[in-house]
Amino acid sequence: MFGRLKIPLLFSLLILFYFLFSYSVFNGWWNSSIGSFLIIIISYLIWLKDFRKQIGLHLNLQTVAKSIILAIIITTCALLIMKYIGNKSHIQITYYNWRDYYHDIFYVLNEEIVIGAILLFALVNKWKIRPLVACLCLAMFFSLIHFVFYKWVFLDRGVIGMTTLITLFLVGFVRNSLIIQTGHIGYSWALHFGWMAIMFGSSHIDLDTNMPLTEIQSFNVYLGSTEMLIISLIVAGFYSAYWIKKYSPQHVL
Repeated sequence: MFGRLKIPLLFSLLILFYFLFSYSVFNGWWNSSIGSFLIIIISYLIWLKDFRKQIGLHLNLQTVAKSIILAIIITTCALLIMKYIGNKSHIQITYYNWRDYYHDIFYVLNEEIVIGAILLFALVNKWKIRPLVACLCLAMFFSLIHFVFYKWVFLDRGVIGMTTLITLFLVGFVRNSLIIQTGHIGYSWALHFGWMAIMFGSSHIDLDTNMPLTEIQSFNVYLGSTEMLIISLIVAGFYSAYWIKKYSPQHVL
């Protein structure tokens, strides 16, 4: 009896630990790193020696180094882009504290593992869904889950705008494509962390009201901007060309 329930119970614990320790439920800046530790332990119990491959952590030192360098580059680009967008809306971006950056490192890692690698590899390897279809479906889920969580689940509630949802879909498509292409979450983590380190790890003050932006406002101001929509369309277009080349001419969607 326990043998049949072992895997469902472990997956339930994995999801529970993901939600409890990734989003500051207990208001501790270190919670997300505890969540990463628990997620990795549960993943090992589920997949044993194959767990690193299943959760996208099958990385060598060279890939880890490249991921860190890419994270630094993307963080710098994100700062410049958000400063440009913020200046037009009279928003000042400043350093907040190192604890938020620490939290972002692991909360992003948890998201990339659970709603990135695990879901993608399950769709492609277990349910035999074509990689491109899996990338598109999970990108749609990635976008809609933000809308659902911020409207009905998170304490900081509000409505994410349509342009923001489209940008989230495009970014999710790029993220998923990176994971499928590389077989790991190193570069997708760098992409995700680089943006979140500035958007949520830094302080954003509306100079007209002298009040900090809420999370919803940050999403809509930055990801809902024309600039980010255009950038996302360009990068998503690049990966669309990758998929067209991969499936053409002998493959079809």
